[in-house]
Amino acid sequence: MLRRFVVLALFLVVYPACDAAAAVFLDQPSNAEATAAYRAIPAIAQDSAQSQQQTVAIITCKAATGEPGVICSTSVRKTPAASAEIVTIHFARGPDSAWVATLEQKAP
Repeated sequence: MLRRFVVLALFLVVYPACDAAAAVFLDQPSNAEATAAYRAIPAIAQDSAQSQQQTVAIITCKAATGEPGVICSTSVRKTPAASAEIVTIHFARGPDSAWVATLEQKAP
């Protein structure tokens, strides 16, 4: 019984520090998967010439609240030579397990 109590007490002390470690185990897209999902967004895909040059790099992700997937801060480049824009994107797995991206709306 004492052993269980010690393990529980240790867990409660260590648990708050686990948030950063949990992010490592978060199911999130790779940069290549994020780029493919971003390019497939209808508003982005309309300009097919430009969309094929755009790249996405994941900066940080956290679990989405109230919906499946993750909300990621990303660095988006419209061309390899362009400066990067910081864009917040929601990524979730589609029915075929591929990542689907949705641009997060900025608050007015």
